[in-house]
Amino acid sequence: MIGSLLIIVPLILGVVLWVLLDRHEKRREAAGLPRHGGLRLVFAAAALLTVLFSGGCALLFLINQDGQYVTWEAVAVLAGPPFAVGLLVCWLAMRRKAG
Repeated sequence: MIGSLLIIVPLILGVVLWVLLDRHEKRREAAGLPRHGGLRLVFAAAALLTVLFSGGCALLFLINQDGQYVTWEAVAVLAGPPFAVGLLVCWLAMRRKAG
């Protein structure tokens, strides 16, 4: 039961993120602006999921830090790189070309 939830919940969140990004791009298209392709939206949604889960786990660990084993430095070392990479991938996926 729990194992299936660990698979289903991120998939549902990813689909919701993709639908929201797609709706945003359809509004841009209706306004006469260029829109992104579906593959870019998939990468952006996956990157946002990475940011969401790494940031959420970091906050959970920071709330329960004991000062001896769990410190903010340890949490930053473990959760910082996935958070930064997720933000970078999202930014690259949603970046528009000039011209």
